[in-house]
Amino acid sequence: MNLTHQLSILPLLVSLTAGPLAAQGFAPQDAVRRMQVPPGFQVKLAACEPDIRQPVTMDFDDRGRLWVLQYLQYPTPAGLKPVQVDQYLRTTYDRVPEPPPHGPRGADVITILEDTHGDGHYHKVKDFVTGLNLASGMAVGHGGVFVAQPPYLLFYPDRNGDDIPDSAPEVLLTGFGMEDAHAFPNSLQWGPDGWLYGAQGSTVTSHVRGLTFQQGIWRYHPITREFELFAEGGGNTWGVDFDSRGRILAGTNFANVAMLHQVQGAYYVKNFGKHGALHNPHAYGYFDHVPYTGFRGGHVTCGGIIYQGGSFPKEFEGTYIAANPLANAVYWHVLEPKGSSFTAHFGGELLLGHDTWFRPVDCLTGPDGSLFVADWYDKRINHVDPVDNWDRTNGRIYKIEAAGTRPAAGLPLARLSSKELVGLLGHANDWYRREARRLLAERRDPAVLPLLRDMLLTRHDGLSLQALWALYVSGGFDDSLAEVLLHHPNEDVRAWTIRFLGDQKKITPALQAQLVALARTEPSGTVRSQLACSCKRLPGPEALPMVRELLHRDEDVDDPQIPLLLWWALENKVVSDREQVLSLLDSPAAWHSPIIHQFILERLARRLVAEGREADLNACARLLTLAPGPAEVDLLLRGMEQGLEGGQAPHLTSALEQQIARLWQQPAPSLALVRLCLSLGQARALERTLELVRDVHTAAADRLALMEVLGQRHPPEALPVLLSLLAGQEPANIRQAALAALASYPDQRVPETVLALYPQLPAGLRAQAQSLLCSRRESARQFLLAVDAGRIAAREVPLDQLRRVLLFQDPQLQQLVAKHWGQVGPEPTGAKIARIRSVQHILSLGRGHPVQGRLLFQKNCATCHTLFGEGAKIGPDLTSADRKDRDFLVSSVVDPSAVIRPEYTAYLAVTAGGRVLNGLLADSSPGSVTLLDAKNERTLIPREELEELKPSAESLMPEKLLDPLDDQQICDLFSYLQADSPPAPGAGPAKEQAPLKVCLVSGSLEYQSDDSLAQFQKYLEEHYPVKCTRAFRKSDDDLPGLENLETCDVMLLFTRRLTISGEQLERVKKYCRAGKPIVAVRTSSHAFQNWLALDHEVLGGNYQNHYPPGPLVQVHIVEQAKNHPILEGVKPFRSPGSLYRNPGLGKDVAVLLTGSVPGHQEPVAWVHLNHGGRVFYTSLGHPQDFTEESFRRLLTNALFWTARRTPARKE
Repeated sequence: MNLTHQLSILPLLVSLTAGPLAAQGFAPQDAVRRMQVPPGFQVKLAACEPDIRQPVTMDFDDRGRLWVLQYLQYPTPAGLKPVQVDQYLRTTYDRVPEPPPHGPRGADVITILEDTHGDGHYHKVKDFVTGLNLASGMAVGHGGVFVAQPPYLLFYPDRNGDDIPDSAPEVLLTGFGMEDAHAFPNSLQWGPDGWLYGAQGSTVTSHVRGLTFQQGIWRYHPITREFELFAEGGGNTWGVDFDSRGRILAGTNFANVAMLHQVQGAYYVKNFGKHGALHNPHAYGYFDHVPYTGFRGGHVTCGGIIYQGGSFPKEFEGTYIAANPLANAVYWHVLEPKGSSFTAHFGGELLLGHDTWFRPVDCLTGPDGSLFVADWYDKRINHVDPVDNWDRTNGRIYKIEAAGTRPAAGLPLARLSSKELVGLLGHANDWYRREARRLLAERRDPAVLPLLRDMLLTRHDGLSLQALWALYVSGGFDDSLAEVLLHHPNEDVRAWTIRFLGDQKKITPALQAQLVALARTEPSGTVRSQLACSCKRLPGPEALPMVRELLHRDEDVDDPQIPLLLWWALENKVVSDREQVLSLLDSPAAWHSPIIHQFILERLARRLVAEGREADLNACARLLTLAPGPAEVDLLLRGMEQGLEGGQAPHLTSALEQQIARLWQQPAPSLALVRLCLSLGQARALERTLELVRDVHTAAADRLALMEVLGQRHPPEALPVLLSLLAGQEPANIRQAALAALASYPDQRVPETVLALYPQLPAGLRAQAQSLLCSRRESARQFLLAVDAGRIAAREVPLDQLRRVLLFQDPQLQQLVAKHWGQVGPEPTGAKIARIRSVQHILSLGRGHPVQGRLLFQKNCATCHTLFGEGAKIGPDLTSADRKDRDFLVSSVVDPSAVIRPEYTAYLAVTAGGRVLNGLLADSSPGSVTLLDAKNERTLIPREELEELKPSAESLMPEKLLDPLDDQQICDLFSYLQADSPPAPGAGPAKEQAPLKVCLVSGSLEYQSDDSLAQFQKYLEEHYPVKCTRAFRKSDDDLPGLENLETCDVMLLFTRRLTISGEQLERVKKYCRAGKPIVAVRTSSHAFQNWLALDHEVLGGNYQNHYPPGPLVQVHIVEQAKNHPILEGVKPFRSPGSLYRNPGLGKDVAVLLTGSVPGHQEPVAWVHLNHGGRVFYTSLGHPQDFTEESFRRLLTNALFWTARRTPARKE
């Protein structure tokens, strides 16, 4: 059956009294009633508050009892004081806490739940341990409970099984990072090999046993006590699981993808700007997420499991089921093999909460094959707002079961004999297989080894792999068995045999010979992938003969993982086994290997130069000698140049110098050779470079590449050339590159030229010029003196540049800043930056009401500020302030001390009697001073009593003004602050509105925009208070009617590559520069051929052509935007138009809709701000779209929203 679209309303499963929606969301039983699951499924309320609250992770013991970790202390540890917070809320604390029970006692609890009646409701409740302090992960096993509580991995022993810890916990590991509680170590999971695996999120840095890492998968062995970083990177991972073949899938906080396939020793994508580089600087690449199509929901996919429970319909078996808390849903995802890894696509909705408080965070398969879902249950789930308004009063666990599910049998498993446990390895529910394997690992019973060996050697199916895992954790794996298993028919048995050998980090000559032969002939990509992983772990002499064979497996060149795994296996041996690594390239055949050509040559040369010793440079010379042709030479040269980045150019060995000289004798030295020699400081390369960058016939990409090196090396001879390029009539990208290169020159001619050119520079180059001028003390002085002289407007200079200037601590610069900008505070703290972003997000998704906002203004702001003639005049009159710039407005409210105009500087007064007063200097005379405080109260202080009077760096305006307000109140307040006029007395949202004046700007022949907009005008004016005017294309260079832009409320733009110029184009630009409302459709991303920058400068887009036409575009609503006013009444639909490519949208863009075709997904509708005004753009707009009611509602809502009006449909 197809479950994707066959959702039914869940029947009532708990006969409890219904209750109204309260401040804490829905009552548990009401929340269950609202849920939707596919036909044949039902949801039961397994547990809820007050028994459990804020559940973050779960585990079952062998008795079938559910262990729950309640993360009640989140997000701040008890007993510690923050001493520093950055913009991502990473917090440094005053000390490292002692482990429990000696450290500060927190609120976290590990609770045991038991279903004593077999009805799915876990009524029996017992706390195992309380007082934990930000404990983020746990796993039951080995006679106790393993608990992650940073900076520790703890073990609470309970060997007698009485559910009371036998003693204080044992500290197994220390050094896990504590900076951010939403990225702590988590998802503790027993692997098939007996190791305890866990994830660590993105915004903490750990230092565990000499290993420093941020995000990744780690593992700890409970018997040998080894610790390893299994794989590095992957984002803020919550959720780790193993499929039936032992492959790891991990969750993600990246959008449009759902999981990562984590393999041993690999490196994965990170947010490198936020979280820093990989800790291996020579990785030179990383794996991204599993390629995904049909994505739905929010960007967080967490707590995922590969379903192997056996009780769901067959189509679910082997699928990835994971929580999507931002979408208030649990989704399932289909995995399909691709080489040694996967691709994935959306499978369907397993559980829809229909409740914005439903926040699933963890999933777990139970003993009966049902799925258990931990629900954090809160109105918020995002961590980026520092305001602690988490609701810690509730939390739920739900059980999703399929029809016909049978109760679990045979519990507790610990009572079974080891032989009986072996019998469970073939159970249909993987929960039994895992529990049996865990118990066997704890017992290490030699009596079962013959039984497991027989099962392993006689079975060829999945049971043979289960037997191998059980044999390994029971201590029955050895080299003689491995020699046999390398020929096993099951590819997964061969792969895991190789992994176990690699984990030994040394192999016998006999095994090495077998593995080399396997590398040459092995048909399975899965096995070859593990060979590459294990080669990284083995010593060079043992591993490199295998690598040699794998490098010649040409079929793997397109594999998603094997080529980079081979590079990483080579990379960690370049230093220790250089000669043997180089010998891999001695044969001519090696240079024809696609893997070597595409993945190894450039990286190898880069690694050698980065090491930079004499032998490494001679190795580069040897490679240049061996290279069979110019393509291979250029790969090596490019790699060598990259190896120089960020370091001093090495002294060349004679061998390498001779090779470079030989190459330079060629008739036309390649760009790669010129760049390398320029980086090495060679005069001939500089001469050639200056010729090329001056020559307008040189390819623009080559000129830009060479100027980049000039900026890095800044030779004096290049300065006049770069100045002339900046001053000349060059394209913008050439001038931009010249300006970037000039920034590295400490020469007075640079600021003199830049200041002389400044008035004529376009806006983008002006910002870059400001950065250059403010980077040095003397050029900053010249820049501010130009402002002082009126040659440059003070309003053009952003706050961040002023803060850079003040870092020089120069009195003259300080005076100039104070004169023109007033008091400039320090960079906002991380908490303030996070709060600013949070408020901006709230405003981007919500709709405010000015009437209610006016009341909030009167209560919170009018004591000091005037708006529309109402309020006091202690602070600036906001009526004439730049209130349309929402970013500035939000920053000013959250961080009022960032910039204080001179006339509003507060003063701190200290009297002889010890009294301290703060306020504006309202009056000053020889006999007294008068301060006006934030309550509009005046205090006169006689001079004779005044001991100290000095200006304060703090604004009178209080911080955290918005903290008491909820999201709707924040939207209401800002709707009033940004209103053009005050709401009429007694006015409310339901008042009849004046007609919305819409100017329809049309000129897209390809999409019949005239007809479409004419039909849409009829629709608008018939159903809404709208009056339309038209500016319709007469010809490509004539668009009459644009004078209507001067009187309209909002412009609806739908043109394509028109060539208007002069007054007509200026009318459009003037409208956009004024920050007026804009709704833009389809080809408006390239509306005017003479102003293609409109797309990214005004619309926030990045149009890069479109996918081939053919399949209908499926339009999806973005879950986290589903309550946006523009989406009211809009449902998913299909569009016949081709899907536009729009990678890398503007930083403030909020995507409302996405569109997908097979294999691709793109944003198709979004909002953002342009000069403080609202903009909506959609790449939809095919003529048939205008017949679709959801599309018409979309455009209608957008017109009213951008104009800050509420659509009121006519009766």
